Parts: sequence; structure tokens; C-alpha cells
Amino acid sequence: MKLPSTRARFSALLLAGVLAGVSAAPSVEAQPKPAAAAKKPDKKTTAAARKAYGEGDTAFKAGDFAAAEAGFKKANELIPSPHAQYWIAMSIDKQGRPVDAIAALEAFLGSPDKDKAGAEKVAEAQKRLDELTSGTVKLTLSPAGATITVDGKAEMGQSPFELKLKPGAHTIIVSAPGHESHTMDIEVAASSTTEKSVELVAIKEDPVAVVAPPPPAPEPEPEPPPVEKKPRSKVPGWITIGVAGAGAIVGTVFGIQALGAKGDFDDDPTTNRADDVERNALIADMAFGVAITLGITGVVLLTTDGSDSGDEAKLRKRPKRVAKKKKTKKSRRLVVAPFASRKGGGAAAQFSF
Repeated sequence: MKLPSTRARFSALLLAGVLAGVSAAPSVEAQPKPAAAAKKPDKKTTAAARKAYGEGDTAFKAGDFAAAEAGFKKANELIPSPHAQYWIAMSIDKQGRPVDAIAALEAFLGSPDKDKAGAEKVAEAQKRLDELTSGTVKLTLSPAGATITVDGKAEMGQSPFELKLKPGAHTIIVSAPGHESHTMDIEVAASSTTEKSVELVAIKEDPVAVVAPPPPAPEPEPEPPPVEKKPRSKVPGWITIGVAGAGAIVGTVFGIQALGAKGDFDDDPTTNRADDVERNALIADMAFGVAITLGITGVVLLTTDGSDSGDEAKLRKRPKRVAKKKKTKKSRRLVVAPFASRKGGGAAAQFSF
């Protein structure tokens, strides 16, 4: 730290003291002069104070802080000044005497004339006093993302933390997600540095996991009861064949009549005989067509017993959609379509299986 010359500082000090004394002195006319009024330092005192201040300045620059303290104290005793008080505090601090340094700094900062020493020296003295009246706590935490609170107040930052705390007891809580919190009480001394390492313990998960029981298996659908096989009645088949036979007889009768009418028409062609031929032939054709259709139907009804085939029995055990599709392919169907025209008639039949 660069110091101003001893002569310049001390001259400014003396001038400031003289002016302060003049401005503070009461008017002679206003009140009587006190018996113990402050007197202006004589030349001998001023010279001795200047010499002592210079010796203190020289010793401080040389690193002899004990001699510097003695020189600044002697100068301050001869002529009190905030400059001397400041350097007294700095000299004591350099000697490693924090308690005495705190007292000297407080004396300087408490002086009403401290601003005469300069704003820079006042700020330095206040900063050093704060440092001496607080302790440093260095915290190294694991995991690195852990957070801390000091006396219930959260501290910003991350590990490692460097905390400036007032002397005394403090409570620090360290926490991190997924870890158990750690609380510690620490005693902080002035001008001391304390280092701590904290490793949080991870929270153990419960090894026994609760496993939900599997859902119950669905009960199998009951199989449909077996279908009782009943033989199909043959009566409808015989009735159908009987009707077919009657149709054949009717067709034969009207066919003969048509042939007879055709012969009469050939012998004596008239309109009435032509109509008879056409009518008898039409009825005969229709009768034969019905006879053929019903005959085939009757044969089918008589030859099938109505029992399920092996494939149809399997289809009943399959899903309905598949069974329906499969059953459509295997079903039997009979389609009968009679027809008639002016020249004839009959019936057409189609049987699919």
C-alpha cells in the first residue's frame, strides 16, 4: 500500500486541527474563555509529532510493525489525528493481534474525524473489521448438487461453499434429492477458518416390491350340449313324390287330349280347335314340369337322413362367424322355377350341395 509523504500528511493534519479548533472555539463576546481551552501545538510538539509519525511510517514500510505501532502511537499522543489512528490499527493487525486490532479499528471508525483520513481508508478499515469479527467456514459436499441452509436461511451457490459467519454457534443443514439430510452445529471463532466435508447418505429403496397378484384366468366357456340326432321324417318326401305322380298323370291326360285335338284340327282346321290344342298342350307341359320338379324334390327328401357330417359337427365348436361362413359353403339348396309360354310350359329345377 503506497503511503503519502510524512511531511505532507502531517502538515495537512496540523492545518485541519487548527481550523477545527478555530471553528469550534466560542466567541469571546458570547461567553468567557474556558480555563482549559485547547491550545495550538507549539513548534516543539509539532516537530516531535512529525518525527514520531515519520518513524512509524518508515518502520511500517520496512515491515517492522511493532516499531510502526510505537511511532504512530507517539504521534497520536502528541497531536491526535485520524491518520495516526488508522495506521495504529493497521500496525496492530499486521502483528497478528486480532483482539487489539478490532479495538483499534473500532476506535478509528468511531472517531468523528475519520472522514479526514479519506473514504478509501474508512472502507478498508470497515472491511477488515468485518473480516476480523467473522469466521470462515468452508464446506465440501457430496453429492455436488447438495444445498445448505445456515440458521434457517438458504445459501446460494454450489459445493465447495465458503461462508462468512459471525462468531458464535450456527446450525447448518445439508440436503439433496434422494439423500438423507445432515444437520451439524458449528462454533465459529473470529478470524478463524473451519473446513468441513459432508457426504450425504443415499436413501435405500425398499427391496421388497409389492407385486400385484395376476388377474384371475377367465373361466372357459361351457361347451354347448350335444345335439340329439333325430331321424328326419320321410312323409314329406313321399307326399312330394305322390304329388309329382299326380302331376305326371295330369300331364299325360292333357297330352293325349292335345294330340287328339291336333288330329281334329288337321282334319278340320278351325279357331276353336286350334285353341283346344294350345290349351291342352300348355296344361300338359306345366303338369309334366311340376311332376319332374316335385319328383326330384321327393327323391332328395327320401335320400337324406338329416344327420350332421363330420365337418358340420366341428363347425359347431368354432366361433359363430367362422361356422357361419363354413356352413354356407356346405349347405344344400334346391331351387324350382316353373315357366309358361304360348307354345308350352314346364318347370326348371337346380339342386346344389
